[in-house]
Amino acid sequence: MSTQASLEVRMSSTALEIAESRTGPVCVLALSGRVDSSNSGDLMIRLNELISTGEKHILVDLGSVLYLTSAGFRVLLLATRDAERNAACLVLCSMTGQVRELFEIGGLLDAFTVHPSRADALAKFG
Repeated sequence: MSTQASLEVRMSSTALEIAESRTGPVCVLALSGRVDSSNSGDLMIRLNELISTGEKHILVDLGSVLYLTSAGFRVLLLATRDAERNAACLVLCSMTGQVRELFEIGGLLDAFTVHPSRADALAKFG
């Protein structure tokens, strides 16, 4: 069963949308827009809430992310660390184009579990 909720964060001209859904035991956060210093705190708050309430399987879908700054990378790194400390698993999927290039240039692909698609990631959780 899948449920959906959506949170839209808008600050100045930068927008980040976080659409949350559930597929079985997996909480999926589908991000769209830009993740930068103006909105990364909102993403961190949501990830912290999920981890602190005992969520064990978190999938962050980056397929609709247009750009990710160092603030976004920091949030994902911290959330991954916090998830591991709480015996949870945070996985990224669907990164393409410029976002994938940024992960590659920063040498950050090895810091995360990354799957090419949401379907592939969900199958690995299963």
